[in-house]
Amino acid sequence: MSSRTAAETGFDAVDTRKVGAFLALAFGISWTSAAALYVAGVELQTIAGTVLVVALFMWTPAIAAILVQYRAGGSIRDGCGLRLGRPRWLAVGWLAPLALVAATIGVGALLPGVSITTDYAAFLLDLGLPQAQVEEAIAQLEAFPGPPALLFAVQGLGAGLTINALAALGEELGWRGLLLEELSPLGFWKVSGLTGAVWGLWHAPIILQGHNFPEAPIVGVFVMTAATVAVSPVYTYLTVRAESVLAAAFFHGSFNGLGALSVVYLAGAGNLVTAPVGIAGIGAALLATGACVAHDRVIAAEAVTGGEPLRPFL
Repeated sequence: MSSRTAAETGFDAVDTRKVGAFLALAFGISWTSAAALYVAGVELQTIAGTVLVVALFMWTPAIAAILVQYRAGGSIRDGCGLRLGRPRWLAVGWLAPLALVAATIGVGALLPGVSITTDYAAFLLDLGLPQAQVEEAIAQLEAFPGPPALLFAVQGLGAGLTINALAALGEELGWRGLLLEELSPLGFWKVSGLTGAVWGLWHAPIILQGHNFPEAPIVGVFVMTAATVAVSPVYTYLTVRAESVLAAAFFHGSFNGLGALSVVYLAGAGNLVTAPVGIAGIGAALLATGACVAHDRVIAAEAVTGGEPLRPFL
């Protein structure tokens, strides 16, 4: 994680043509795919819609990164951080969403009108499941020898290390892979802010189609972007510390697997407030960013959040 020389810092050191080509491809392919889903009348809240979003939308940043890196004659492994890196930090990336989601529930419970609930049946009914399936699911939860939250956590972490990680890698190979490497001369905070803003706006077409915030899709675009900006420093920090994009993929995968727990356990408000990418999630992300900064300044042997250029994939 050594620094580049002072002469190489700032926007002048960024290959803007390469970054522009990557963003044009990532947005062009994904937004075209989202338009196709809309024209085809695909409901994104269904299982089929979710599968199509993963296949046609989530993997477009990776496809764009691979194409741009190939055209530039660079190594995918070196230019996108597709390497083992530091296993200890990969484990941190995998497990950290447990704390982030717990913090989301804690922050949410402090918001006006929001309370903690364990009414699993109400949540399942809100998802549109028929009464018979809800009763079957509740019976399975009651038969579990431990608390349901433990079962949810094990399932979420299992998915975060496997299928969810594979889906998340489609995004992360672009955002915390190629884009992080190319923007690294700007330093930790500028990289995180720009990546978070790009990442949030990239979601706009599927948010407008009801993904995450079906009750308020237009406002949802702004809330989603605020959430990605807030949590982006955490992704950057884990990736730089791990020296591998896999840390971001595991974090993203586990977060996707566990994030719905905030909606399960918080009642009294809609997704704009209680979702892991809602108001509660934004508050938790700011706390997580603070924890990263505290570790960087107090515990780590070498600081990376001071604004100096980054070298994420040594």
